[in-house]
Amino acid sequence: MSFIIDVKGLTKVFKEVTAVDDLSFSVPKGEVYGFLGQNGAGKSTTIRMLLTLIQPTSGSVSILGKDLLHHRKEVLRQTGAIIEKPDLYKYLTALENISIMARLSGVRLTKQELLRQLERVGLAERATSKVKTFSQGMKQRLGIACALVNNPQLIILDEPTNGLDPQGIADVRNLILSLSKDEGKTIFVSSHLLSEIEVMADSMLIIDKGKKVAEGKAEDLLHPSDTLVQLETANDAETKKLLLQNRWSTYLQNGNGILLKMHRAEVPALNTFLVQNGVEVFSLRSKHSLEDYFLSLTTANQHVDTYPN
Repeated sequence: MSFIIDVKGLTKVFKEVTAVDDLSFSVPKGEVYGFLGQNGAGKSTTIRMLLTLIQPTSGSVSILGKDLLHHRKEVLRQTGAIIEKPDLYKYLTALENISIMARLSGVRLTKQELLRQLERVGLAERATSKVKTFSQGMKQRLGIACALVNNPQLIILDEPTNGLDPQGIADVRNLILSLSKDEGKTIFVSSHLLSEIEVMADSMLIIDKGKKVAEGKAEDLLHPSDTLVQLETANDAETKKLLLQNRWSTYLQNGNGILLKMHRAEVPALNTFLVQNGVEVFSLRSKHSLEDYFLSLTTANQHVDTYPN
């Protein structure tokens, strides 16, 4: 397997606080790679090191098969990025903004080529509109267009849907998926919106207090056989007795209330069984989700990163 990013033992210490602690991970080529962690877990610090905005205390980073320390300019020429909200000139048009970014990146593009970049992100019809008239979602898409002017192989996005409304989130999500599936770009994306990462990411990395706590393919981390089902009925005690007398007894978990661990495909059969036996079900909730998995791995108490996000 070919890896676009290969990180080994990455560590960043600010005075007496270790923001990133011996972090190692690999990002496969052509994938959407989700990067998750609580606020202050070290995500932004890691991304800043990947973009050489800050220097690591120790460890190594290889991007596109080249050591980042010794091939910085060559690597960055093939990388596009947005750190939080894109920096745009709000009194200039979308076309003027992307033209400036192209020149700053050392790329010579014709007006038609610039318009095609805007078309990729659904902004061709607003090319001559000033950015101050754009919604936050449109600004985010324009920022991504600016990050694409050098036709990068790798795109790094730090919280690209932060502050967007549902339509803006959907637009950015669809754009990310299109860049990956249709154009073969590798997308490294951090987000606190777990539901978005769950539908976008091919693989994911979860960190906590700067340390890796999980990494792998999304389908392997979120295996359907580990689904937790929480039941609330009119009489939980009687319902539990009923379940203990049938095949469902093997799925029951200890603790208060009614909790079963089963394959996701079994959930409809459980619901049918309850209805057929006259059980009044107030709620049947599947707890198998990225959010449940994430919260089970990370600390409940969020802490502040010593480097500003």
